[in-house]
Amino acid sequence: MLTRNPKTKSSLQILQDSVKRHHMAHKVSSLLDAYAGLLSNESMILAVNSSFVDPLLQFESQLKIIESSFGMLVVMPSLDKVKEMGSSYEYIEDMENLYHNILNIYENILTSLVSKDLYKLQILKEMLVWMSKDSSYLQERIMVIIKKVLRFTVTKVRKYISVDAPCLGLLAAELSLLCSHEDPSIVQQASLGMCHLLYIARCQNDIGTNKPTNGKSHSLQFPSSDVEFLPKEFQQDESKIAQRVGQTLLPSLLTDFVQSLLMKLSSPDDKIASDAASILIFTLEFHAEKVTMVSKIVDAIYRQLCDNNCMKDVMLQVITLLTCTSPKKVIFQLMDYPVPADDTLIQMWQAAGSQASVAPHVLKTILLILKGKPGEMEDTLTEGKRFSLDITNLMPLAACQALCTFLPLGSYRKAVAQYFPQLLTTLMFQVFYNSELKPILKDRALYAQDALRVLLNCSGLQQVDITLMKENFWDQLSEDLCYYHGVCFIAKTLSEYNFPQFPETLSYLYKLSVEGPRRSEDTVIVLIFLTEVSFVDCEQLCSHFLFLPKFKSKFQFLVSLPLNVGSYQDLRS
Repeated sequence: MLTRNPKTKSSLQILQDSVKRHHMAHKVSSLLDAYAGLLSNESMILAVNSSFVDPLLQFESQLKIIESSFGMLVVMPSLDKVKEMGSSYEYIEDMENLYHNILNIYENILTSLVSKDLYKLQILKEMLVWMSKDSSYLQERIMVIIKKVLRFTVTKVRKYISVDAPCLGLLAAELSLLCSHEDPSIVQQASLGMCHLLYIARCQNDIGTNKPTNGKSHSLQFPSSDVEFLPKEFQQDESKIAQRVGQTLLPSLLTDFVQSLLMKLSSPDDKIASDAASILIFTLEFHAEKVTMVSKIVDAIYRQLCDNNCMKDVMLQVITLLTCTSPKKVIFQLMDYPVPADDTLIQMWQAAGSQASVAPHVLKTILLILKGKPGEMEDTLTEGKRFSLDITNLMPLAACQALCTFLPLGSYRKAVAQYFPQLLTTLMFQVFYNSELKPILKDRALYAQDALRVLLNCSGLQQVDITLMKENFWDQLSEDLCYYHGVCFIAKTLSEYNFPQFPETLSYLYKLSVEGPRRSEDTVIVLIFLTEVSFVDCEQLCSHFLFLPKFKSKFQFLVSLPLNVGSYQDLRS
């Protein structure tokens, strides 16, 4: 009987060894291809970098080559796999050297670009975006390169007279998410990268304020080596990240940071969306006052909510936080959508109205909008920004509908009492404006009337509304009732119930009558209302007001009106 020599390999073993050698040869070949490809790409990038072409075209062409090189890098075997390829010490050493040379070439390409132009730090942001789209691309070796390039940039900016790196906000957003990654090696490199990035931002701030740019002047000290200083405060601590980023970045860069995180809320990766939400909320809680372009952010939230984004609660919380620091910007943007408001917009109104501390500012902004007349071609100047109140931009109508949401909120109780005279008078104007535009506005003409009724009910004047309903007043007002008669009827009903806001309302109406509203119909409404609420005691009215020349002339103007408008005597009868 024949026996097999134990030292003799079976056919299967021979085949396996052959496949293994072939596989290793393929890996070695892939390393050599990557090396040759990177050398070729490096020469093209440097050639483009020294050419006199349009900067945008230069960047786009270089970015394409960088992306191609990035693709070569991420498919390379790991260093452990490379070591397995060698059968001898010399061979293993050669493979390791080849591996590190490939990484060094890619790093040198990036540092060469950044050393010429800090704008090209944008490439690092693009690399992080590529990594976020494919988990297999997120590798420690790539993060090490990004960290080294940022560290190299720090050594450069310390010597610069001026620092202009506009992509720091976007880059910080990408790194901040990786500081909460599940892989400790990724977290460590991302944290160090964030430390270097914030140092660059601090240098940028100090140059902008004519401060020295040496490291001694910075609260965020730059370490002589990564080993000396590992910024543990950035690791898995979203609150600390948000605090430090908000303190360091310029407002424009912080705005980019916030907008980038906002876009991450719609990420299909739940971990990314959740981390982005946490950092975003912390950032706005600490530094919302530094955020600019608030209108653009609010509009982005509206569009995402309309797409049924799953992070609705977070987005509405962003609206609340922005309203606390920039109420006018938020409210003007929320009033700039088509009427009637959809459910999404109403939810945003409710979020904007959730804080009692900003309720007065919100109502003042709405009153400013309500100075406009729907359908009137005019420009109103507000905070340096002009908006046109024409047929296609009916912000006053939106403001009336919004009041129906804001006024009943418990957080607005004090503010409504404070601004009752202004709200009452302004809404009477708006009811009149809308009645004139009824053929154009159709059912939307009722928003001002609805807001007026809500105001009465929120101000302890429910009985006034009940009385007006019993008299079928609201229906007649929206149909054919002469509006000036309607003003008389509202004023008379309020006077009969001796409404508690009488002194403040009387004082405000007198102020308007003296200063004069912008439109003649407003003047008529004010004087009719003022005279009617004071008609209970005509002598008191005369003693307090008619002796004043300005008021007397306006009262004489009222009684001289033609009958088709309605003189005061006709209205009283």
